[in-house]
Amino acid sequence: MTEINALLDALIDAISSQDEERVLRCYSPGAVFVTPAGVLEGHEQIGWYFRQLFTAYPDTHNETTSRAVLGDTIVAEWTFEGTHTGVLLLPGGAEIMGTGRRVIFQAAAAYTLGDDGLFASGRIYYDQMTFFRQTGYHLRLRRTA
Repeated sequence: MTEINALLDALIDAISSQDEERVLRCYSPGAVFVTPAGVLEGHEQIGWYFRQLFTAYPDTHNETTSRAVLGDTIVAEWTFEGTHTGVLLLPGGAEIMGTGRRVIFQAAAAYTLGDDGLFASGRIYYDQMTFFRQTGYHLRLRRTA
């Protein structure tokens, strides 16, 4: 079985290098990746997600602050930093043009290994309101009946 800490380090390095191919080498072909923006399945969709991130935040940097291994799962916390200079595509198709604003927020994730020694699933969590506010996008909330 792949050493889970080494696989997480490889994923973090690939994201910081904005290397989509190396990011995908950390995931099983049928992996499921759950984000606040939605559920992504397989390399094509996961690759799309990271292309969007790298386009919107070309200077993306993640600094891991803690991690814990629980069997075949690793949980990590990190600080995300990036400058919003490219188009950010939101769920539903809305686009936010680059604002030049610096975004810094805390995030957490849990990744589980599959039988092939790669991540079969990943779930990331972060405060979307902080993210949108720092990006410069103001959500309008509607009251429901």
